[in-house]
Amino acid sequence: MWKDTTGGYMHGWTQAILWLSVGLYGYLIVHHALQALLSRERGLNLWLIAFLVCCLVFSFVDVQMYQPTPVPPRNAYTYAVGQFVASSFCAVVFVQILNQMLYLRLERWVRALWAITLPLPVFAVLGWIVAPDFEARPILLGGQYIQGVSTGLGLVYSVLYLTAFLGVFVVAYRRWRQLTLQDRLLLAALSVMVLLIVTDMLVYYGVLTFVPTWNFSYWVVSLALSIRLNAQIYQLTRDLHQANRELQDAYRQMVEQERLSAIGQVVRGIVHDLKNFFNNVQSLSDVGIMRAKRDPNFDATRYFENIRGATEQAHQYLIDLLAMTREEGDLELSEVAPAEIVREVERLSGARLFNPPITLVNNIPLTLRVQADRRYLMQLFLNLTLNAIQAMRDWHGERRIEYEWVEHPEQTILVICDTGSGMPPEVRDHLFERAVTTRQHGSGIGLTLVHRAIEKHNGMIQVQSSLGQGTSFVCIFPTPPMCAALSEAAVVGAA
Repeated sequence: MWKDTTGGYMHGWTQAILWLSVGLYGYLIVHHALQALLSRERGLNLWLIAFLVCCLVFSFVDVQMYQPTPVPPRNAYTYAVGQFVASSFCAVVFVQILNQMLYLRLERWVRALWAITLPLPVFAVLGWIVAPDFEARPILLGGQYIQGVSTGLGLVYSVLYLTAFLGVFVVAYRRWRQLTLQDRLLLAALSVMVLLIVTDMLVYYGVLTFVPTWNFSYWVVSLALSIRLNAQIYQLTRDLHQANRELQDAYRQMVEQERLSAIGQVVRGIVHDLKNFFNNVQSLSDVGIMRAKRDPNFDATRYFENIRGATEQAHQYLIDLLAMTREEGDLELSEVAPAEIVREVERLSGARLFNPPITLVNNIPLTLRVQADRRYLMQLFLNLTLNAIQAMRDWHGERRIEYEWVEHPEQTILVICDTGSGMPPEVRDHLFERAVTTRQHGSGIGLTLVHRAIEKHNGMIQVQSSLGQGTSFVCIFPTPPMCAALSEAAVVGAA
């Protein structure tokens, strides 16, 4: 530390400039390094980090050139070379960033600027840019600034960078009407640097007493570019969130459409079965009325029981349809008989099992019960069955769908398998991802509904498939299986 009063005061404010620069650039470097890792604007963040590093190097060597006396500091020539090279790279990177950020379309100009700048450090080391002479400039705040003397080539470089710096502003202002409000604010803030640069040039040529403006210039540029880039990333984040919300809404609509599509695929079979039920009711009613007219003592109990059975079956069909169209909600757990679900799925599949003919084999015991939501279990079995039917439509081998139960003391394991053409590994391994389907013109939502039904029960589903060997879906529920009494199973089997 200098002992004289002027020197001590000068040492204080120069060190303040250095530490302010270290704090500002250090924070911005860390901030934009994180943004480069986490955001989509990686290129601009990396360019800004390069600019900030050059600014930090410049601030360090620039502070060393402030002295209380006209005597150059130790390593003055190294500092002068470092100052020139750092400021040169700052200018080029600044032009690069502004060109990208404001879409100025100056790519050829920027490439040419890089082409003449990259060999600059070599020229500086050879002594072609800065001469080994120094000039002491009095500082308005007291003390001296030791300034390196540029060679002829150094002056050419200085004029070139100043021209590039001012030129990019000219191009930007000519495109003022095409700029967004944020870009206009950025350009206005950066324009403050033009005044600082002009002031520095007047100081350099001795018109004004030396005023340390370079560090202030870099502070202004760094903050302006950082704020603009942060605003751009914030806008991109908002746009991404909006697009994500729209995508989620569209996906929910697709799920609803697929749920209704599953009903549409079986509606013909349902209508056919309901027609048979009502024809049966009408026939029983007609016969009962006719016999009652002929025989006053006729007991119609059996006819009414048959009519009730037919109407209950029709009613159950309607309940199943309403369950599948109902919106998602909390699980409504109850004891469900998987064998009964298979029987309902067979009925809902209707005529699709006859053209071409497909055999359904239900090997699940009638006594088996599982704690599940009947609605989701119906969706799971129905979508897997419809997919299997669709997969075997053009299959020329055996067409069979089997429903199995694997005994396990702690889990309920149900298996749905078919004898169709199977799937290649690239489809099988990604089967439950959105938009993945094995059907031509399929949406893949049906399998998503299957996966969701399993997840609702905290279960797992596994796929086993090979080309030409059929496909098996193994559905694992975390609850242990239960067995109903034989009398109850008999009722289910007869229903």
